[in-house]
Amino acid sequence: MSGSSVARPGSWTNSIGESAVRVWDTIWGITLLSIGTVSYVLSTYSKSMSRGVLFFLVVGTAAFTRDFSKLRIGPLYITEICMALLLVNVGTLLAQKKAALLPANRLARQTVYMVIAYVIYGALRFGIDLASGAFGDLSPSLRNFAIVYYASFSVLGWVVIRGPDSRAVIRAILTAIVLVSTIASLWTVIKYILGLPLWVDDSEFDVTKVIAGHAVVFAMLSLLVELNVLWLCKTASGGRRFISVIVLLLNILYIYLSGHRSALIACGIGIVTMIVSVKSPLRDRLRSKVRWRWVICALLIVVVGSYILSSHLQEFTLKYRTMLDPLAEINAAWRAAYWLNVFALWRSAPITGVGFSHDFYNEEPLHVYPFEHYDPHNSYLALLARTGVCGLLLVVATVFVFSRLMIQVLRHAGSDQIVFLASCLLSCFVTVGTFASFNVTLESPYHAIFFWLIVGMGITLAASNGDANTAVPPEFTEAG
Repeated sequence: MSGSSVARPGSWTNSIGESAVRVWDTIWGITLLSIGTVSYVLSTYSKSMSRGVLFFLVVGTAAFTRDFSKLRIGPLYITEICMALLLVNVGTLLAQKKAALLPANRLARQTVYMVIAYVIYGALRFGIDLASGAFGDLSPSLRNFAIVYYASFSVLGWVVIRGPDSRAVIRAILTAIVLVSTIASLWTVIKYILGLPLWVDDSEFDVTKVIAGHAVVFAMLSLLVELNVLWLCKTASGGRRFISVIVLLLNILYIYLSGHRSALIACGIGIVTMIVSVKSPLRDRLRSKVRWRWVICALLIVVVGSYILSSHLQEFTLKYRTMLDPLAEINAAWRAAYWLNVFALWRSAPITGVGFSHDFYNEEPLHVYPFEHYDPHNSYLALLARTGVCGLLLVVATVFVFSRLMIQVLRHAGSDQIVFLASCLLSCFVTVGTFASFNVTLESPYHAIFFWLIVGMGITLAASNGDANTAVPPEFTEAG
C-alpha cells in the first residue's frame, strides 16, 4: 500500500472550511481597502467633490428643468442622488471639522435652526403617517414629502459653498443660471417663431404657453440678476451692459410667452424689493445709477420687436388683459375653487395637517384631465394642508429671519460686490417665494432646490461679509 494516499476523516470538510476562510479574508481585505480608499478620497477631495456635484445639479436643472430632474438610476432620481452625495460629503466635512454647521452671525444661525427644525418636524410628521399605516403605495407619499426634504439644500449649500472663495462660487452659480437657462429658452422661442413643432407639456391645454412653466422661474431669476447688474454695477463696461440689456429683454419675452401672469406679479415684487433694499435715497440712485442710454436702447428694441412679433403675440395679449379681472379666466377660477377646497381640507386637521399620503384628488374641482398627482398650485396652502399650522409657521419664520439677514448684509456690506450679490439673492428669493403662492414651486425639485439654495448662499454671504480672508475676484469691477 506504499505510495497510496488515504483520505483522512474530515479532510474534505476541512478543505472547504479553509477555502471559505480564504474567501472571507479576501472579501474582508477588499472591503477594508475600499473603505480606506473612499475615506481617503472623501477626506482629501470632499470639498471639491461636493462643489462639483452642486454645480452639476445647478447647471443641469437650469438647462433642462423637469426633464433633468426625471433622470433616474433605478428607483432614485438624479436630484435625490445628488442630494445623497452632498449629504455624504457634508457629513465628512463636519466629521473632519473642516466645516461648521452653525455660522457665527446671529440671524444666519437662527435661519439654520429654523431650516433644521422644519426638516425634523416634517420627518416626524412623515413618520407618524408611516407608523399609522396610512401609506398604500409609498412612492407618491415620498414625492409629496419633497416639500420638506428639499429644504436641506439650505444647509448643504451653506456648508459646501463656504470658504475663502465663497463669493466667487455664488457669482459663478448665478452666472451659470443666467447663461444656460437663457440659451435653452432661446431655442424654444426660435422654433416658435419659425413655426417648427413645439412641445411644451404633454398635459398642457393652454395654447398660449410657449415657454414651459418649469422654465419660467429661471427666466425670472435671470431677469433679476441682469437688472441688478444694470442697477448696481456702475463700473461695468459698455459691452457688459449691452449684453445685460439683451439678456434682460430676452427673459422678459420668455416670461411673457410663458403665459404666467403670476410670474409678472412675482417679478414686479422682486424688482420693488431690489429698489428699496439698497441703502441710499431713490432720487440719488436714479440720477447716479440708471444709464438712460441703455433705457432708450431697451425701449427701441422692445418697439421693434413688438412690431416684428405682433402677429405671434395677439393671443398672449388677450390673456394678459384678464389680469384686472382674473376670475374671468377659467384657469384662475379653477385655482380659486381648488384653494377653497384645500382650505376646507386643512380645517379637518389644523395643527398637524393631513399628512403626505393625501394627493388632493377630491379637492380638484373639475377632473377634466387625468394626472399622476394633484397639487393646488399654491405651495404654502399645500404645506398648510399637509403639515398644519406648525409646518407653515416654521417656513414663514425661516423666510422672515432670512429676509432680515439679507437686509442686514446690505446695510453693513463691506464691499460693492457684497451689495450686488446680496441684492441678487434677496430679490430672487422674494420673486420665487411670491411665485410659490400661485404655482407648484416648493414641491418640485427644479424649483424648490433653488428656493432653498438661495437661503444657503445668503447664509454663506453673511458669513463672508467683513472677512478679510475672503478673496474678491478682480473681474467683478469689470464685468459686474
